[in-house]
Amino acid sequence: MKLLGGDAALKLASLGLAVGLWFVIAGKPTAERGLAVPVELRNVPRDLELTGDPVNTVDVRVRASPGLINSLDPGAIRATIDLAGALEGERIVQLSPEQIQAPQGFRVVKITPSLLTLNLERTVRKKVPVRPRVIGRPATGYEVAEITSDPKEVQISGPRSRVQEIESAFTEPVSVAGAETTVTELVNVGLEDPLLRLEGGSRVRVSAVVREARETRVFDGLHVEPRGRAARLSPSRVSVSVTGPASQVRALAASDLQAYVALPPQGALPGRLPVAVQIASGHAGVSVAGTQPPDVSVHALRGATR
Repeated sequence: MKLLGGDAALKLASLGLAVGLWFVIAGKPTAERGLAVPVELRNVPRDLELTGDPVNTVDVRVRASPGLINSLDPGAIRATIDLAGALEGERIVQLSPEQIQAPQGFRVVKITPSLLTLNLERTVRKKVPVRPRVIGRPATGYEVAEITSDPKEVQISGPRSRVQEIESAFTEPVSVAGAETTVTELVNVGLEDPLLRLEGGSRVRVSAVVREARETRVFDGLHVEPRGRAARLSPSRVSVSVTGPASQVRALAASDLQAYVALPPQGALPGRLPVAVQIASGHAGVSVAGTQPPDVSVHALRGATR
């Protein structure tokens, strides 16, 4: 039998070495491990943001030698999605093993879910009014007359659809329990939608004006006096309604009120004129709410010159 030439022998030796190496590798034990891997979005366009229910993690199974599997740091593996050039709207992304960053010696064998749906919306901004919140009751005999915030509006930003829906921002509650004077506090502002953000300052100054409780009182049958010239008024008596701090209104007497009609000193008299009321000094905060009737007929006296 003729012996093999040098080249043939070398080829046979190489083949034997490759087969032997394959058996060594194929026979080497391996292990698998499943991990919850974070999803990292890269190159997100500056004017777009993610909405809906984003998938923050995917389940990834990796294969390696038992020694590598046992020493694996879960934080060393992550899924990356490149959104460079993405447009507003829905985008379906298929994750492949090439998008899973894993240390040397590990092989990705399964990704669940492998298809992800991303909803991208354009970022918009707008100003909304601040809605201050007040809790508690002032001291007996007092009331909250007015609630204001400074500034009155805040600017918010976020996904277009969410910004369009929101109508106001709210504040931390300000307590007026037992208060007899105005309460002012610097408080934080919040938004009902967690996808929205406040731009600029996140605090406002809320003022709750606390004053003595108001009361209304009616004085009936007050005489109406013509001023400016003599005339006959019909009716000559009216009811006057006043309002103001309860203590001041209760201290008011009928003699403290003077109902009158201002007549032109010369010329023809108008057919009707409104009734005015003068309040005596010393009754701070009391004002006239109205008269009944609000105006009276004016008649010239016989013999009076015009």
